[in-house]
Amino acid sequence: MSQHSRERPADPRASVRSPAANRRIRMTRCLAEIIPDARTIRVTLHAPARTWPSPYATAYDAAGRRLALNQAQARTAARWIIRACHEAEWRHEQVLDLASGSITNAPAAAYSMDGAR
Repeated sequence: MSQHSRERPADPRASVRSPAANRRIRMTRCLAEIIPDARTIRVTLHAPARTWPSPYATAYDAAGRRLALNQAQARTAARWIIRACHEAEWRHEQVLDLASGSITNAPAAAYSMDGAR
């Protein structure tokens, strides 16, 4: 039996995705484990009540309600997203959809960082 016959066939979907897309999918799965009920995560470079830049994330469930995150969760999620989505325009807040892995500019009126809607 040759070495090639023992190899598993390649997943056709894997060749379609770029390495960056695969990393983003793995990251969204990890974030979904860290923040179980989260549907979207809103990320900014300026944490509330800070005058200097500080990565900050706020998670929302499927109904748009803010989920409570501790400081470690908020900072870790923000840093992971910022590093994985370097192409995003970080002068503005961004929203990561955990279901699709897509990141978009956050609409100003949709959410506020203090949890009000």
